[in-house]
Amino acid sequence: MIAGANLSVALIGLGEVGQALATDLRKAGVKAISAYDIAFAAPDSPQSLAAKALDIAVAASAPEAARRATVAISAVTAGSALDAARATAPGLAGGTMFVDVNSVSPRTKQEAAEIIEKAGGRYVEAAVMSPIHPKGIGTPILLGGAHTAAFLEIGKPLGFNAKPYSDKVGAASSVKMCRSVMVKGIESLVAECLLASHHYGVTDDVLASLKDMFPGQDWDKTSRYMLSRTLHHGRRRSEEMVEVAKTVADSGIEPTMSEAIVARQAWAGQLGTRMAAPGDDKEDRTQRLDELRRLLGLG
Repeated sequence: MIAGANLSVALIGLGEVGQALATDLRKAGVKAISAYDIAFAAPDSPQSLAAKALDIAVAASAPEAARRATVAISAVTAGSALDAARATAPGLAGGTMFVDVNSVSPRTKQEAAEIIEKAGGRYVEAAVMSPIHPKGIGTPILLGGAHTAAFLEIGKPLGFNAKPYSDKVGAASSVKMCRSVMVKGIESLVAECLLASHHYGVTDDVLASLKDMFPGQDWDKTSRYMLSRTLHHGRRRSEEMVEVAKTVADSGIEPTMSEAIVARQAWAGQLGTRMAAPGDDKEDRTQRLDELRRLLGLG
């Protein structure tokens, strides 16, 4: 077992997930953390500023970051997952472990695994089963592939809440992707429902009726949270839903609903970029919906 103080970690991607993991890895005693993110090209980007704040060694390329590491963790957007694997692969020849936490289809995970293994790295599929905040490194993760036990030996002492799911790469991500049909779908339904009900002045009555159907659920709080999540993260969720649609299609089912969710999440994400503090789920619901309708040109 490698103690945290003697472990070196590379983060490929220093967005929300990468930053959360870096913060908790520091708390766990990991001293050697490097990172590569395409956004490092801009010194004032959120990723560049986060690297400085967290005292992370900034690498000039993905292979450079990986060559410094015992473990490389890929945490990029879904649409960039394969590009990240290809870019990092040249730095993995010494058997570096490549932990793929990206939200992509089983087929995409399998393609990434082939790239990494051919380059001499050890691929670990990681399906992150809930938002990275507030639990950070303690967020539930399902693992897949031949190297899960090796990763657990390192990851468990650091606080990773991970468990093996299958020796076959792709199985863990099939759980994640099928779950996302529901989670991102409900978010999309909530946004559409609230905007329409607000127009008719019946939102309170609609939410009250949902309490009868789903006892114990605070739909006022839940709807505000879901609306804020899709406005704040819609672009990223839309990319993930493209991978979800692939997953559904690969099962032989026409991904009618998943493809609609792709469009609705992208739409919400675009609206969110035009709003002040789109991620604030505590904002007054009426004011939020008034602002959205104005942005849509609906008065």
